[in-house]
Amino acid sequence: HRRSIDSESNFAFGEGGAGTWSDGKLTTRIGRNQGPVRSVLETLVEYGAPEKILIDGAPHLGTDNLVRLLRNMRRDLRKLGGEIRFGARMTRLFVEDGIVSGLEVEYNKAVERSIGGAEVGQVY
Repeated sequence: HRRSIDSESNFAFGEGGAGTWSDGKLTTRIGRNQGPVRSVLETLVEYGAPEKILIDGAPHLGTDNLVRLLRNMRRDLRKLGGEIRFGARMTRLFVEDGIVSGLEVEYNKAVERSIGGAEVGQVY
C-alpha cells in the first residue's frame, strides 16, 4: 500500500495537512498578523502553539506542535458536545434561509489512534 494513492486520505490533506511535505508555515498572504488573523494565531497559542507565532513575520507551527494542538482542539470540541468522525466525507449540505440545517455523510472505516497506536476513538 505504500505506493498507492487513496483519494480519500492522503499526505496532502486531512488532520495535520501535508505533514512531511510541508514546512509548517502559517501563510496569510495579507502581510500582517492583525485583526482576525491575530485572533486565529492567539487561539492556536491557547491550544499549544509556540507563542513566538504571535510576533514572527512567517509564523511556523511545526509538526510536533500540530499533533498536540489538534489533540487539544478535539478534546475541547468533545467537551462542548461535538463529534469528530474520522473516515467521514460530507457529500451534501442542506441550507435553509442561509442557515445550515443538515448534511449528508458517507462513512469509510476509520479508527482514531493515539501516537502509540492504541485506539482512542470510535470506529466508523
